[in-house]
Amino acid sequence: MVYYSIALSLYRSISMKPLLINHKIYGRFIITEPVLIELVKSPALERLKGVGQLGAWDLHYLATRPFSRFQHSIGVMLLLRKYGASLEEQTAGLLHDISHTAFSHVADCVFNSQAVQDYQDKKLVQAFDLQGINKILKKYKINPKKILSHKNFPLLEKKLPDLCADRIDYTFQDPVGQKISKINPKNFLNNLIIYNHCWVFTKKVWAKKFGLLNLKINQDLWCNPLQATLYQTLGGAIKLGLENKIITKKDLFTTDQFLINKLKKSKNKEILEKIKLLRNLKVKLVPKSQADLFAQSKPRVVDPYFLKNGKLTRLSTVDKDYKKKTSSWLKQAKKGFYIKILNP
Repeated sequence: MVYYSIALSLYRSISMKPLLINHKIYGRFIITEPVLIELVKSPALERLKGVGQLGAWDLHYLATRPFSRFQHSIGVMLLLRKYGASLEEQTAGLLHDISHTAFSHVADCVFNSQAVQDYQDKKLVQAFDLQGINKILKKYKINPKKILSHKNFPLLEKKLPDLCADRIDYTFQDPVGQKISKINPKNFLNNLIIYNHCWVFTKKVWAKKFGLLNLKINQDLWCNPLQATLYQTLGGAIKLGLENKIITKKDLFTTDQFLINKLKKSKNKEILEKIKLLRNLKVKLVPKSQADLFAQSKPRVVDPYFLKNGKLTRLSTVDKDYKKKTSSWLKQAKKGFYIKILNP
């Protein structure tokens, strides 16, 4: 599905020449604002090219093409730009994932917040300071505190089950979404508007199509037993690396490849066994008494708004089928999974 693939053409030079970005989903943009140009070129954004959006999943044999935090960050910025968001909101969108560790939300397993997935959020203020973001923002007279507070930017971030630029972009760009949906994401965008600072579909049919796509990716990837086990297994390897002083917390804020290579070079038998298991991991759900482990992940089910007779209408309030499907899935996902590892 070429429509889901991202194609970025960044023509850069040392000077502040405009950036030309050709994106398969959002279109062609010429970025002229110096703050955006400098941030895109910064070491902080460059690092995200080596941080996979899907964490431990990228080490499994079923993984498809890589999808990086850099691609997602650019996508969120462009989506906001396409819909007329302010420069500050575009900047916040570009920077919203700057504090992710290598392997993204695997850090939540390391620091015991897998079901909430908030480790990255807690590190955002520190990341702005340590990665030089504050200096760049202040150079262009932008207040870092304002950018850090996502409450200021309702198009960028909203609490579930609302849509926001973050959720819309990773739903469109996720490689699994490419396999699930035959719909050109541009068709979604053609039926998506901003209304009272909310992302709203113009018709119920498009709200439901998007909601079901998002739900299916949740079930098949973001919040399923295999993914949860992959995260917990890699998280266990990283935790052992920290405990045995093979890696440091500073190493977590490098790239996936750097971190996994350092763990492999340790020759620690337990760590190497966990890493080896990741490649061909197979699992199944079992009763508690038969389980090798219990795992949880964060369900990200959305309940989009659409316009009905000129009024905002939540999809679940008029579609019993959608409400039943999402309620059932959320109930199951929040309970967590008792899992049997099938590998010998």
